[in-house]
Amino acid sequence: MTMKHRLGLKLTILSISLLLMARMTISTALAEIARAFPHQSQADLMNMVALPSLVAIPFTVLSGFLSNRMSKKAIVLAGLVLFILGGVGPMFLTDFTLIMFSRALLGAGTGLFLPMSAGLFDDFFTGNERNFLVGMQSASVGIGNIITSLLAGVLATLSWRLSFLIYALGALVLVAVIFKLPEPPRSAAASEGKATFNGRLLLALVCSLLYAVLYFAFYGFLAFIIEGRHMGNAAAAGIGIVSMTLGSILAGAAFGFTLRKLRHFMLPIGLLLNMIGFLVMALAGTLPALLAGAFALGLGFGLVMPYACMVCMDAAGKGNGTLATGLFMTALSLGTAVSPLILELIGKLAHNHDGQFIFRLCAYAFLATTAVSIVMALRPKGKRAEVAPLGA
Repeated sequence: MTMKHRLGLKLTILSISLLLMARMTISTALAEIARAFPHQSQADLMNMVALPSLVAIPFTVLSGFLSNRMSKKAIVLAGLVLFILGGVGPMFLTDFTLIMFSRALLGAGTGLFLPMSAGLFDDFFTGNERNFLVGMQSASVGIGNIITSLLAGVLATLSWRLSFLIYALGALVLVAVIFKLPEPPRSAAASEGKATFNGRLLLALVCSLLYAVLYFAFYGFLAFIIEGRHMGNAAAAGIGIVSMTLGSILAGAAFGFTLRKLRHFMLPIGLLLNMIGFLVMALAGTLPALLAGAFALGLGFGLVMPYACMVCMDAAGKGNGTLATGLFMTALSLGTAVSPLILELIGKLAHNHDGQFIFRLCAYAFLATTAVSIVMALRPKGKRAEVAPLGA
């Protein structure tokens, strides 16, 4: 493969990652959508953001297993078609139930191409080049998050319907995949459908799920905090997500270098940044302070996510990268899907549904897991896993 073709391949795989967070960035328009559907509860609106992640779960698992049995390119293309149809659909719908169905269709499509976003890098590349690209994949997720969040927030100020136009961006990725993505080579292990599911992989998946439960609080409560504290409108919520995403882009782009320098201390630092981000946002009284906390949260996200994905791929073994990534994405989707229920239950038990109160609880949780991860990183080498276990 020539240098030009390798660059085209890398950019095409990275373009898939541009769409990964788009299913959640509609959260910037929640306040506007709430006005259009005044009879829907806040939980209903949060579930509209979370539903695609829930529906994505079985399709992500299906994609991971099908990847060893049929064309990966065909799976990606099918996912992109469903993504576009389900994403743009709410622009033309007036019934909230039909909108939810369209969001489910979006989730199905996203689930099909989710495992490919990093798994394809494991198919085509190895060593430090693979680790660098996995970090860049996280950065690409952030870039896509910025684009879709800004567009969704600005378009929502014109009409809540227009905010769903962001999903038409999937058509550009569809064209790139058709012309630039070859079918990846199959290793002997993948051809025989062999995969290693072990304790290390299970631990990474469970902790990733718990991480997603906490992390979704940012998307679920940001718009309501900004409006409730009179910090701005839907566009301001979009800026908040952009601030978080800028942090994740910077951390993701530097992931390969940072991993070589920090090694087992990568996870504690990532979790600590998450804690700082949530704590600053919990105490913020102004929009600039909230944006600073969101940026710190993004830095932590940009370190933890590629690290967790790499742990899963290494645990499953070469040739099973797509399957491992599928399981990893499934854990994240499941955590995102159940997060509104868990956070709402916590709010009821504490008799406090305020978003900043929830952010403060998330900060405490990350403080505890940061301490645990530091202890694990300081264990003698002979008693420590090859890659430090995740914390959530």
